[in-house]
Amino acid sequence: MSGETVTVYFDYLCPYAWHAAELAETVAEPLAVRFAWSHVSLYQLNHRGADGWQLWNEPIDPHDEAGTRGLLPFLASLAARRQGEAPHDAFRLALLRFRHRDLRPLHRATVMEAAEEAQLHLACFERDLQDPESRTELAREHHQALATRVFGTPTFVLPSGDVAYVRLRGVPSEREAAVELYRRVTGMLHDYPYLETVKRPRRRGN
Repeated sequence: MSGETVTVYFDYLCPYAWHAAELAETVAEPLAVRFAWSHVSLYQLNHRGADGWQLWNEPIDPHDEAGTRGLLPFLASLAARRQGEAPHDAFRLALLRFRHRDLRPLHRATVMEAAEEAQLHLACFERDLQDPESRTELAREHHQALATRVFGTPTFVLPSGDVAYVRLRGVPSEREAAVELYRRVTGMLHDYPYLETVKRPRRRGN
């Protein structure tokens, strides 16, 4: 497993993507795994083919607490990624925590605070946030997700070619337990290619 790269398709609107990011943050170093994060829009997936609507062509609505159906955080994420992988990792985790741990709206102020927490070069970040090429890049990544048959987030693409939507209700607080969880899940995907779906019934109130 050492030195492998795992691609994760995610949407900032998804709380399970936040759990995946926390898990990746915990296991990346001890397992020597590089996680490559790629954007896919749940809104666009659910709107597929309907009247030609495309998220990346939408104007930003400053009053939408979901950041224009997730468009603003996507564009901010792409702007952060231009400053390098480590700054992008820090920005992504900060923004996911603001949204799903702290229940904050995905307004511009929240995005800028995440950029500050990640210690991004703010002038470059604001410039890149306005770059229309980011919308093209978002469309390209979304279509790559479709080609990979992504239907939800987070979806993990392993070096073996195994692809799986993995939904966690939470992440173990102990590193050893998190590492074991990751090893067991990815090992199961590799060892049992005929396994398609395992789903628990929801607890009452969830």
